[in-house]
Amino acid sequence: MVIGFLLMLSWVKPFAIGALRVKKVDPLADVRLTVPDTAFAELDSLQRDSTFQKVDSLAKVVRRGCPIGITCIEDYSPDSTGIRNFVRALSHIKDQHNAVRIAFYGDSFIEGDVFCGSLRDTLQSVFGGEGVGYVPLTSEVAGFRTTIKHQFENWKTYSLISKKDSTVTVELGPVGFSFVPQEENWVEYKPTHHRFLKTFNTIKLYYKNQGHASVEYTLNDTITSTEELKTSNKLQEWTHKGKNIEAVRLAFLQPDSLNLFGASFESRSGVYVDNFSMRGNSGIGLYKIDENMYKDFNRYRDYKLIILQYGLNVVLEDSMNYGRYAHGMIKVVNKLKSVYPKASILLMSVSDRSSNTSGEYKTMKAIPIMRNAQRLVAERTGIVFWDLYEAMGGENSMVKMTEGKPALAAKDYTHLNFKGGRRLSGRMAKSLLYELEKYNKRHRK
Repeated sequence: MVIGFLLMLSWVKPFAIGALRVKKVDPLADVRLTVPDTAFAELDSLQRDSTFQKVDSLAKVVRRGCPIGITCIEDYSPDSTGIRNFVRALSHIKDQHNAVRIAFYGDSFIEGDVFCGSLRDTLQSVFGGEGVGYVPLTSEVAGFRTTIKHQFENWKTYSLISKKDSTVTVELGPVGFSFVPQEENWVEYKPTHHRFLKTFNTIKLYYKNQGHASVEYTLNDTITSTEELKTSNKLQEWTHKGKNIEAVRLAFLQPDSLNLFGASFESRSGVYVDNFSMRGNSGIGLYKIDENMYKDFNRYRDYKLIILQYGLNVVLEDSMNYGRYAHGMIKVVNKLKSVYPKASILLMSVSDRSSNTSGEYKTMKAIPIMRNAQRLVAERTGIVFWDLYEAMGGENSMVKMTEGKPALAAKDYTHLNFKGGRRLSGRMAKSLLYELEKYNKRHRK
């Protein structure tokens, strides 16, 4: 009876009678477990965080010392060498004739090579390289992408964000996809008219085969060959080296225990930008990918720069609290640092995004807060940071890009068109080349 009476009191709201104040009764207060989440609380107070104030001050110092027309990279590594692995590789590329690869992880903002295509073109014009690099086996934007012609049939595609099927267990690859060939499967790739992308020279496949699968490939619609794929419980690379290939059609025979993770088109040396876009991805899911999958892939790719572009799928008009997201991305970055130990890691801030407020498009209030959270992630993990929001022009820059003539962004006030991608990727290229210039001056190259 006493317990029942106390529970009834717990429903009564606090009230006052004259000087007497009655608080809400909590009969379970002594037994309820309260677990303070100090990590989230700290990150959720970004604007008041003393570390954030220091990071913000450092960002202002970087901006003051930056040449006009360049958005400088902010280096939060302990010894200010966060970008060194990448620029050092660039400085030796022509002497050593090596391939320098960039893994560009992101969401729909970079899909279709809207951003990466122009970045790749700029870097290949300076350092050499022929080929688009990584390409998935299937794609939602195959008809939209202009840097490779891509058709396919009879595949099942699994990803970090696809609906889970409890009856199927599929291991995801290092990009977050797994492509499973079905009966009568095929995929065809052809080069495009873009400079540096006009023919194929070296074709690569990344897969895991635990059965007796083989690949049948047809070059230039005439010559067909078949090769068995290695059987292993580790990720493998299949390579075909040719010259001036204008089309390749692949089909996979006896594919019962075969998972494919992607293809690549390249030459021996130069710069390659691998576009790892996934529509709807927040970036947090990268933590779920097995670390050995990353390591096995990097054994072949040997990345020198990892770029992370995320945040657009997280920001909400009425949410200003991104501590949990920042905490999750800290775990992701630390994992990527361990599996890509020889690569520089660059976190690119969220872009500007606009919403219709009272009949007028304006920057979402959450965008600068997300940008600040991402900058703090870079500081906490000791990596480099590039402020895309600032490079665009800051507040309401997406409105100007969308409504300007010519338009540089889509009418959703979120995504770039190819002209906008060319402009902003050019600004990133300038920032990277400026870091190379500083490195060469320090080393008197």
